[in-house]
Amino acid sequence: MISFKVVALAEHPDHWQQAAEWSFTAWQHEFPSDTVQTYLDQFALAATKPKRLLEIFAAISDDDRLLGVATLVDDDELPDAPEPGPWLAAVFVRPEARKSTIGSSLVQTAVSRARELGYAKLFLYTEHAENWYKTKGWTKIRDTIFLGLHHTVMQLDLIDQPAD
Repeated sequence: MISFKVVALAEHPDHWQQAAEWSFTAWQHEFPSDTVQTYLDQFALAATKPKRLLEIFAAISDDDRLLGVATLVDDDELPDAPEPGPWLAAVFVRPEARKSTIGSSLVQTAVSRARELGYAKLFLYTEHAENWYKTKGWTKIRDTIFLGLHHTVMQLDLIDQPAD
């Protein structure tokens, strides 16, 4: 079992480069105009506490290795989405650390934060992880095509979910 903590990525700029490289690699097929710098700029913006919702969480091991990231954001750039947000976005866990509690912990941290901010629902869209999210209480709302790729839009009712 890997021992780790979930923290605000903004407070750990030494991990920004790794997180940006992961994000660029994982989502370049969906956001082809993004670069590693796009993600570094997003991390820097989150550190300034912008007026819009943008919080990025990181799972960091006890020996200071970045294990995963997740974002809570007001708008996840899904074109024509009628869902009001906020959105759980950009959940990524280092491949060798998957099948542990890291992804679940990152998601639960974002869910807890959205609830703390007073939101009634949280949304996400996923290309491959619909079943994983279903095991965590998320429900499918609809299917959509984004950049020619099938995605599932899901929601989590925060009011009906028990607090941590």
